[in-house]
Amino acid sequence: MAKKTKTKSHTYILPMLSYYIDIRKRNLVNTYIGAREYPEHDNHIFLLYKFQGTKNFIEYEDYLENNLLFNSKYDPDENHVMFIFNVPKDYQPIYDLYKSGKYSEFFDDYKIQIFKFHGITDSNHKIAKVLFKHPDLREEWEERIGVEIPENQEVSSIPNMNLEIY
Repeated sequence: MAKKTKTKSHTYILPMLSYYIDIRKRNLVNTYIGAREYPEHDNHIFLLYKFQGTKNFIEYEDYLENNLLFNSKYDPDENHVMFIFNVPKDYQPIYDLYKSGKYSEFFDDYKIQIFKFHGITDSNHKIAKVLFKHPDLREEWEERIGVEIPENQEVSSIPNMNLEIY
């Protein structure tokens, strides 16, 4: 069943598709980088949508299936449809950095793409602080866990594959 909280993949990986696909956030439940049932689709982007039998949704399904990055789709249950997309070649290095939790090493133009996609305009937004290893976020974590964090350390944990794999 679909998880309620958005994955890190939703935050950091979904924007990769935004130059290639008109991502409709309505009915988009979450984004993943794999599915336990389909290990052969490692290194892909999975979009889980709540199925709607409307004409608009069926037309959108057709649109997604005809995209060059489209790989396949399946129904994980009677209420959802999972679309599997290939990682755009230009974004493969960022996809790999993401899996290692190296958010601050994303290319600057991709960081801007993330901001645009999610409508982030405030440099104090948590995602901005993660992408630029902001000292305030490091201090917040240090206070929370009671451990000093080296300045070269990322200020967000690596993706938890138990959450990022559907």
